[in-house]
Amino acid sequence: MMFSLDSLKCVAIIYAVAVLWVPVVHAVMVLTPSVTETTRDLGENILIICETETPDSPHWFGPDGTQIPSDAEVGLAARVFAAEQTTFSRLFVNRAEEGDGGVYTCRTDTEEATLQLILQLPLRIESAPSPQQTGLGSDYKIVCQVTSPTTPTFTWYYRGDVIDIDATPRYTLAADGLMITDVMTSDAGPYTCEALNPDTGDSDFQDIVFNVMDDATPQALDSPSASQLPSVSPTRTLNVTSSRTAGTPNITTETGEGTGDTARDNTSAVVGGGLAGMVLLMAVIVSLYIVYRNNVKRREGRSRGRVNTADRAEDGGM
Repeated sequence: MMFSLDSLKCVAIIYAVAVLWVPVVHAVMVLTPSVTETTRDLGENILIICETETPDSPHWFGPDGTQIPSDAEVGLAARVFAAEQTTFSRLFVNRAEEGDGGVYTCRTDTEEATLQLILQLPLRIESAPSPQQTGLGSDYKIVCQVTSPTTPTFTWYYRGDVIDIDATPRYTLAADGLMITDVMTSDAGPYTCEALNPDTGDSDFQDIVFNVMDDATPQALDSPSASQLPSVSPTRTLNVTSSRTAGTPNITTETGEGTGDTARDNTSAVVGGGLAGMVLLMAVIVSLYIVYRNNVKRREGRSRGRVNTADRAEDGGM
């Protein structure tokens, strides 16, 4: 059987390829979260997972280029460590600090993947003292200072209802509180400061009690519509204020004049009630004693009757 030279060349090439070709497997590395950059809050507990399709034992390296120690080396109580397996490695950054930010790298012998960790201050209310107070007629800002990575939006509440700033001219929003001009007694009460990060949806709130100190000089309230918040009934607030002002002196005067008479009346009532109780108790005791004596006499009478009957029976038998 004869083969042409070209046929032999083709066979040789096919044989060489079959012998020398070695399949190359490209490992696929996946990070979770599957992003190249993530923003987290300071103090947050962070977990990043690195996975491969081949058992290449991936390792994590920090922003300074050094390998993150494994849990086997530092234990689970460490703040920053890696839990390593043959096909994946989990990076733990607990209670994240400012120095933890930077680029982290998951690396094997054949490939690597990176993720940049950005740390920011979380939104929180730093200062909102309670109670806060000022004098009647003054201008005052109810303090509510907020720390936020971006400019927050504020919502103020009075007695649980949203304050309509646009409809209340004496109220003005400030970056660190609620400004009230020409403070009135009707402005006193519980407020709530709520701050919101519109980018992340994070929010925080704080309840604040606001007191208005009235001086000794009587001052008339301005028009109710201007002094009240939209969520409060002006008539109801004015009535409460008037009743407190007028009622206090009357109560004090009546209490001072009637103290002696009230004490004597109370003493007489106590003594009379005690005597009546003693008389009633004695009557009950006497009644019980009479009933007891009657029962004893009846039993004695029955006993004598039985004895006499027995004696007559003995005499008859004799």
